[in-house]
Amino acid sequence: MENVITYNNDKGLLAYIQFLASSALKFGDGNTDRVFDFEDALDQTEMAQLAVNELKKIPEVNTLFTERWLPAPFNLDDLGKLPEGTLGHVYAREMKARGFDPYFYKKVPVVDDISYLKMLWRSTHDIYHVVAGFDTNGIGEIGLQAFFLAQTPIPISVMLLSFGMVMISLYQPNNFKDLMTEISHGYKLGSQTTGKFIAQKWDQLWDVQVSEIRKRLGVNSIS
Repeated sequence: MENVITYNNDKGLLAYIQFLASSALKFGDGNTDRVFDFEDALDQTEMAQLAVNELKKIPEVNTLFTERWLPAPFNLDDLGKLPEGTLGHVYAREMKARGFDPYFYKKVPVVDDISYLKMLWRSTHDIYHVVAGFDTNGIGEIGLQAFFLAQTPIPISVMLLSFGMVMISLYQPNNFKDLMTEISHGYKLGSQTTGKFIAQKWDQLWDVQVSEIRKRLGVNSIS
């Protein structure tokens, strides 16, 4: 029997409004729990299923969906012992320098394609910062979301882009031009990067030079 999803786009819109309201009072506090809760509320929107459908048309990504691949557990101290310039070494150095926990994200049971997609991007998100070259500050994060949106049109990236524009225009208007420049750069870079980030098994690339990974994926091909 075919599983029929009943989309609730009004629920998604309401969740976005609530997300804006709750985040406005704590803008820039670094708390990511609200982001993950908001993303969970978007599960039953039509866009979430459309994102999965489009991604599964890409053979390499469809393989990941079939395997339910997620990165193998790792330790930053171990990665930091890899040669300088490798993905593992650079990633460990950046995470430690910022005091970030690589397992900061909210875990959800993988029970279907949508929940798998969420865990896939949550568990690899910080690696994207290193390889794509975006800062981890507020503007850099929105720039990365623009990059990701150009490659992978998932609901949370759309919402975070709009959220960033609303919040910075209201609370940091002097930074709005910089934000739009970063969004433009991110979307263009994502559009012109031939290799899909979400298709990579990143834990098999820890010992590969970041420069080589960028070359393979065409990250530096922006013009």
